[in-house]
Amino acid sequence: MWAALTTSLLFAILNWRGCWLFRNEPQSLAVFFYPFAWLVLFFAVRTRWRLMLLLVTLPALVVYANGRWGLVEMNSGAESAAFQALHQMQSSISASRAEHQQQNYPDTLPSINLSPYAQKYYRFEYIPKRSESGEIVGYIIQATPARRDCEFHRSFTITDEGRVFWTLEPRPATLSDTYYKE
Repeated sequence: MWAALTTSLLFAILNWRGCWLFRNEPQSLAVFFYPFAWLVLFFAVRTRWRLMLLLVTLPALVVYANGRWGLVEMNSGAESAAFQALHQMQSSISASRAEHQQQNYPDTLPSINLSPYAQKYYRFEYIPKRSESGEIVGYIIQATPARRDCEFHRSFTITDEGRVFWTLEPRPATLSDTYYKE
Protein backbone atom coordinates (compact mmCIF):
# COMPACT_ATOMS: atom_id res chain seq x y z
CA MET A 1 0.00 0.00 0.00
CA TRP A 2 2.85 2.39 0.85
CA ALA A 3 4.48 1.61 -2.50
CA ALA A 4 1.26 2.43 -4.37
CA LEU A 5 0.77 5.67 -2.43
CA THR A 6 4.37 6.78 -2.97
CA THR A 7 4.23 5.95 -6.69
CA SER A 8 0.94 7.85 -7.02
CA LEU A 9 2.51 10.84 -5.28
CA LEU A 10 5.50 10.67 -7.65
CA PHE A 11 3.15 10.66 -10.65
CA ALA A 12 1.13 13.57 -9.22
CA ILE A 13 4.31 15.62 -8.82
CA LEU A 14 5.59 14.79 -12.32
CA ASN A 15 2.19 15.43 -13.89
CA TRP A 16 1.73 18.80 -12.23
CA ARG A 17 -0.53 20.91 -14.51
CA GLY A 18 -1.01 17.85 -16.77
CA CYS A 19 2.35 18.33 -18.51
CA TRP A 20 3.67 14.77 -18.12
CA LEU A 21 0.61 13.32 -19.85
CA PHE A 22 0.77 16.09 -22.48
CA ARG A 23 4.38 15.20 -23.35
CA ASN A 24 3.92 11.42 -23.09
CA GLU A 25 1.33 8.96 -24.31
CA PRO A 26 -0.90 7.19 -21.75
CA GLN A 27 0.85 3.87 -22.42
CA SER A 28 4.04 5.52 -21.11
CA LEU A 29 2.54 5.23 -17.64
CA ALA A 30 4.20 1.80 -17.56
CA VAL A 31 7.41 3.61 -16.60
CA PHE A 32 5.92 4.06 -13.12
CA PHE A 33 6.03 0.28 -12.66
CA TYR A 34 9.78 0.52 -11.91
CA PRO A 35 9.56 2.79 -8.86
CA PHE A 36 6.50 0.83 -7.70
CA ALA A 37 8.37 -2.48 -7.95
CA TRP A 38 11.42 -0.98 -6.22
CA LEU A 39 9.27 0.33 -3.39
CA VAL A 40 7.47 -3.01 -2.98
CA LEU A 41 10.87 -4.68 -2.68
CA PHE A 42 12.10 -1.97 -0.32
CA PHE A 43 9.13 -2.34 2.02
CA ALA A 44 9.17 -6.16 1.82
CA VAL A 45 12.74 -6.74 3.04
CA ARG A 46 14.34 -6.26 6.44
CA THR A 47 16.24 -3.12 7.44
CA ARG A 48 19.70 -4.56 6.63
CA TRP A 49 18.62 -5.40 3.07
CA ARG A 50 16.95 -2.00 2.70
CA LEU A 51 20.30 -0.35 3.36
CA MET A 52 21.95 -2.63 0.79
CA LEU A 53 19.22 -1.81 -1.73
CA LEU A 54 19.76 1.92 -1.13
CA LEU A 55 23.55 1.59 -1.47
CA VAL A 56 23.12 -0.15 -4.83
CA THR A 57 20.34 2.12 -6.10
CA LEU A 58 21.74 5.56 -5.23
CA PRO A 59 24.83 5.37 -7.51
CA ALA A 60 22.68 3.99 -10.33
CA LEU A 61 20.18 6.80 -9.80
CA VAL A 62 22.95 9.44 -9.95
CA VAL A 63 24.27 7.98 -13.22
CA TYR A 64 20.76 7.83 -14.67
CA ALA A 65 19.91 11.40 -13.59
CA ASN A 66 23.11 12.80 -15.14
CA GLY A 67 22.44 11.02 -18.42
CA ARG A 68 18.88 12.35 -18.82
CA TRP A 69 18.11 14.93 -21.45
CA GLY A 70 17.29 18.50 -20.60
CA LEU A 71 14.31 20.51 -21.78
CA VAL A 72 16.08 21.66 -24.92
CA GLU A 73 16.62 18.10 -26.07
CA MET A 74 13.10 17.04 -25.06
CA ASN A 75 11.56 19.92 -27.02
CA SER A 76 13.75 19.57 -30.12
CA GLY A 77 11.51 16.94 -31.74
CA ALA A 78 8.38 19.06 -31.42
CA GLU A 79 10.21 22.19 -32.60
CA SER A 80 11.63 20.31 -35.58
CA ALA A 81 8.15 19.02 -36.47
CA ALA A 82 6.73 22.57 -36.33
CA PHE A 83 9.61 23.88 -38.45
CA GLN A 84 9.05 21.17 -41.06
CA ALA A 85 5.28 21.77 -41.01
CA LEU A 86 5.83 25.46 -41.75
CA HIS A 87 8.03 24.60 -44.74
CA GLN A 88 5.48 22.02 -45.88
CA MET A 89 2.70 24.65 -45.72
CA GLN A 90 4.81 27.20 -47.58
CA SER A 91 5.66 24.65 -50.29
CA SER A 92 2.01 23.64 -50.56
CA ILE A 93 0.93 27.24 -51.12
CA SER A 94 3.62 27.73 -53.78
CA ALA A 95 2.62 24.50 -55.52
CA SER A 96 -1.07 25.43 -55.41
CA ARG A 97 -0.31 28.85 -56.91
CA ALA A 98 1.73 27.32 -59.71
CA GLU A 99 -0.86 24.62 -60.37
CA HIS A 100 -3.71 27.12 -60.68
CA GLN A 101 -1.49 29.72 -62.39
CA GLN A 102 -2.45 32.40 -59.89
CA GLN A 103 -0.55 35.57 -59.16
CA ASN A 104 -2.14 36.08 -55.77
CA TYR A 105 -2.01 33.88 -52.72
CA PRO A 106 -5.06 31.89 -51.48
CA ASP A 107 -7.47 33.16 -48.82
CA THR A 108 -6.90 30.04 -46.72
CA LEU A 109 -4.28 27.35 -46.42
CA PRO A 110 -4.68 24.36 -48.74
CA SER A 111 -5.46 21.19 -46.79
CA ILE A 112 -2.24 19.59 -45.61
CA ASN A 113 -1.57 16.43 -43.63
CA LEU A 114 0.71 17.54 -40.83
CA SER A 115 2.56 15.11 -38.63
CA PRO A 116 0.71 14.20 -35.43
CA TYR A 117 3.70 15.54 -33.52
CA ALA A 118 3.35 19.01 -35.08
CA GLN A 119 -0.42 19.01 -34.55
CA LYS A 120 -0.10 18.03 -30.89
CA TYR A 121 2.54 20.52 -29.80
CA TYR A 122 1.92 23.56 -32.04
CA ARG A 123 -0.98 25.69 -33.31
CA PHE A 124 -0.66 27.14 -36.81
CA GLU A 125 -2.22 30.34 -38.11
CA TYR A 126 -2.22 31.60 -41.70
CA ILE A 127 -2.23 35.41 -41.90
CA PRO A 128 -2.59 36.87 -45.42
CA LYS A 129 -1.23 40.34 -46.32
CA ARG A 130 -3.59 42.32 -48.51
CA SER A 131 -2.90 45.16 -50.89
CA GLU A 132 -5.03 48.29 -50.89
CA SER A 133 -7.18 46.73 -53.60
CA GLY A 134 -7.85 43.71 -51.36
CA GLU A 135 -5.70 41.17 -53.22
CA ILE A 136 -3.54 38.86 -51.16
CA VAL A 137 0.04 39.77 -52.02
CA GLY A 138 1.86 37.90 -49.26
CA TYR A 139 1.39 35.97 -46.05
CA ILE A 140 2.96 34.68 -42.91
CA ILE A 141 2.23 31.45 -41.07
CA GLN A 142 2.73 31.43 -37.32
CA ALA A 143 3.43 28.35 -35.22
CA THR A 144 2.89 28.88 -31.50
CA PRO A 145 3.24 26.25 -28.77
CA ALA A 146 0.00 24.61 -27.70
CA ARG A 147 1.09 24.48 -24.04
CA ARG A 148 3.65 27.10 -23.01
CA ASP A 149 3.03 26.11 -19.38
CA CYS A 150 4.69 22.74 -20.16
CA GLU A 151 8.04 24.37 -20.98
CA PHE A 152 7.44 24.81 -24.72
CA HIS A 153 8.59 28.35 -25.43
CA ARG A 154 9.86 28.65 -29.01
CA SER A 155 7.47 30.18 -31.56
CA PHE A 156 8.11 30.25 -35.31
CA THR A 157 6.88 32.33 -38.24
CA ILE A 158 7.50 31.65 -41.94
CA THR A 159 7.04 34.21 -44.71
CA ASP A 160 5.88 33.70 -48.28
CA GLU A 161 9.57 33.83 -49.27
CA GLY A 162 10.39 30.87 -47.00
CA ARG A 163 12.24 32.89 -44.35
CA VAL A 164 11.74 31.56 -40.81
CA PHE A 165 11.85 33.68 -37.67
CA TRP A 166 11.71 32.48 -34.08
CA THR A 167 11.41 33.79 -30.54
CA LEU A 168 11.37 32.47 -26.99
CA GLU A 169 9.06 35.23 -25.80
CA PRO A 170 5.45 34.29 -24.92
CA ARG A 171 3.98 35.48 -28.22
CA PRO A 172 4.02 34.52 -31.90
CA ALA A 173 7.30 35.22 -33.69
CA THR A 174 7.41 38.36 -35.85
CA LEU A 175 9.58 39.48 -38.76
CA SER A 176 11.70 41.52 -36.33
CA ASP A 177 12.70 38.42 -34.32
CA THR A 178 15.72 36.20 -34.87
CA TYR A 179 16.04 35.00 -38.46
CA TYR A 180 16.87 31.32 -38.87
CA LYS A 181 19.67 30.98 -41.42
CA GLU A 182 19.79 27.60 -43.11
